[in-house]
Amino acid sequence: MAHIAITAIKSQYATHSKKWAATIHARAIAVKSTKNVTVHRVQTFSTSWLIAAVVCILALAVYAALLWRKVWQTQHNYQQQQAEQKRLRRDDLIVLANGFLTEQMPWAEGCIRIKVILDHYDTELTMHPDYQVLQSVFSATEHIPTHDAWRALSSAEKQPFTQLLNELELQYKQASVVAVKQLLSQLQN
Repeated sequence: MAHIAITAIKSQYATHSKKWAATIHARAIAVKSTKNVTVHRVQTFSTSWLIAAVVCILALAVYAALLWRKVWQTQHNYQQQQAEQKRLRRDDLIVLANGFLTEQMPWAEGCIRIKVILDHYDTELTMHPDYQVLQSVFSATEHIPTHDAWRALSSAEKQPFTQLLNELELQYKQASVVAVKQLLSQLQN
């Protein structure tokens, strides 16, 4: 009888064990397939983000390249404008120097005009000792009224200024002619 009871228990245990093993096996398969689905979803999710990041980086790189191209073009245009303005000032200086040397303008006016355009043409050249005579004439005549203000003065009011201009011309004319000849020579080379 004990033997029958043990066999019955074994049989029951075996049935329960088989059910239990089947349940565990089914559960393991479910977890495994869920893992596969989860891993697949994570891989798809990661791949999507990676593709999106690469697209964003490429778009930013293209945008940065366009901005740099625009900066380069702006710099290039600015340099061209500066070169053109310098060329025009050089031409103006040549015309003024020729007019000054052939006395087609008043002496003081020629000195002042040449000095002002030379300042805009090349500040280092303006500071050169050979051209300081132009600066001296400019400084000595700064206070003299010009254009409409000069025309508005009476003859008596113009007299002291005219006297000053005559004195400056006697003092600086030779040096200014030498300086303007040298400048003209330098500009034409």
